[in-house]
Amino acid sequence: MTTEKLDIGSSVHGVNLNNVNAAELQELKDLLYKNRIIVVKNQNLNEQQYCDFAAKFGFPVPYLQSHYNHPDYPLIFISSNIKQNGKHLGVARTGGYWHSDTAFEQNPKTITMLMPKVLPATVKRTTRFIDMSRVYHALPAHIIQQIEGGEFMHSGRWRYKIRTEDAGLDIAEILELIDYYQPPVAHPAVLVHPVTGEKIVYGTRGFTTAVKNKTGDESAYLLKEIFDLAESDEFVREVTWEMGDLIIWDNRFLQHSSGRAKAPTDNIHEAVKKEEETMMYRITMEDGHTLCASLLPTTSVAI
Repeated sequence: MTTEKLDIGSSVHGVNLNNVNAAELQELKDLLYKNRIIVVKNQNLNEQQYCDFAAKFGFPVPYLQSHYNHPDYPLIFISSNIKQNGKHLGVARTGGYWHSDTAFEQNPKTITMLMPKVLPATVKRTTRFIDMSRVYHALPAHIIQQIEGGEFMHSGRWRYKIRTEDAGLDIAEILELIDYYQPPVAHPAVLVHPVTGEKIVYGTRGFTTAVKNKTGDESAYLLKEIFDLAESDEFVREVTWEMGDLIIWDNRFLQHSSGRAKAPTDNIHEAVKKEEETMMYRITMEDGHTLCASLLPTTSVAI
C-alpha cells in the first residue's frame, strides 16, 4: 500500500478492498484520522462488495429517509438524477451546500464513504471540503471564548427535499412535520476528537441553526463569523472524482459541499433539467468511537 498527498487528505494505491486484510484495514483507519480524508484508487466494487467493505471498516447505518436508499441495498444512499424504468433512483442534487453528514441526528454518523457510479461527460465532478480543526485554530479568541464548552443546535429542516406526497401542504406544515420526525438536536460546539485529541468546530451553515442559550442576534453573529471564515479561500479544498475512486472522510473534522455549479435562480427549473447525468453511492457509518472525547461511550452494532 502506497500513499500520495493531495490538496486535502491523501490517495491510497495498491490495496484491493474486495479482499482487504486486518492489517490493511487498520492502516486505512490510521491514515483516515491522520489525513481527515483518503481516496482509495482503482477499486471495482459491486453493491454487495461495497456494503461488505463498509461493514468491515465500521458500523454502517441506513439513512433515516428510506426513499434516498437503494431498493435492494438499503445501506446505500443514492445521489442521482438518473431515471430507471421512468422512476428516479435515489434523490437528485443532494449536498450542494456546506454540511457535515447527519449532524442533525441525535447520533451523527462519523464516517462517510462515497463511490461514483456515473460521472458527468463534460463537467468535472468534485467535492469541496473544509477542515474545521484548522478553522478552530484560526478563530479569534473572543469567538472561541463564547463557544467553547457550549452547544450548537442542528436541524435538516432547511435542506428537506420536497416530495410528491407533500403536495397540498403549506411550508409551515412541512416544517412542523420535519421537526416532528427529526427534532432539532444539540451537539458540542467544539469537539475533542476521540482518537487524535484535536479540537474541532462542529458546525456548518447547512445544518447549524443556532448557538444554544444565546439570543437570536448573538447566535447569528457568532455563526456568521465562524462560517464566513471557514468558507474563505484559505480553508476550502477540492477533490476531483475519477471512476474507481472510493473516498472516505471523517465528518468530525470535515464539512463538505458538492462542487456543482449553482443553478441560476431566475431559470432554475430549466437549468436543472439540463444538468448532465450523475450518480454517487454513499454509506455513512459509526466508527466505534464517540462523536466527542468528552461524551460517554455508546454501543455500536454492525449491520
